[in-house]
Amino acid sequence: MTPDQMFESFRKASMSSFQLQQEMLKQWSQQFPWPLNATGAPVEWAQQFQKRWAEFTTEWLNRQRESMETMCKVAIQLIDLASRFYESKSPDEYRRGMEEVRTKMFEVFKDQSDAQLRDFQKTAEKWFDVFAKA
Repeated sequence: MTPDQMFESFRKASMSSFQLQQEMLKQWSQQFPWPLNATGAPVEWAQQFQKRWAEFTTEWLNRQRESMETMCKVAIQLIDLASRFYESKSPDEYRRGMEEVRTKMFEVFKDQSDAQLRDFQKTAEKWFDVFAKA
């Protein structure tokens, strides 16, 4: 597998993870009744809900930005590491080097996926708390 193929696989896996998160959020958000003024909920509650939503969304977007920055830094490190193996003295040395790059890439992907899942759980818990208080 070439480095380009590895990074393309990594990109596809990241997109798949992102799409899964979007679908989970969509399904989760459809499970709740959304009481607003039209259904008799107090104006106060609607305003508080909007404020919390803005806070959570801003917080989530900041975490996503930080995550992307981290992924870019790691991608640069992996590219730098891979470029060192292009000058390998033997095919076996090149193979071992590329295996090292691949292993690190999958470790990063696993860590990133785990962090995204924890982030989603944390956000869901906050929303459950908001609805429990309502």
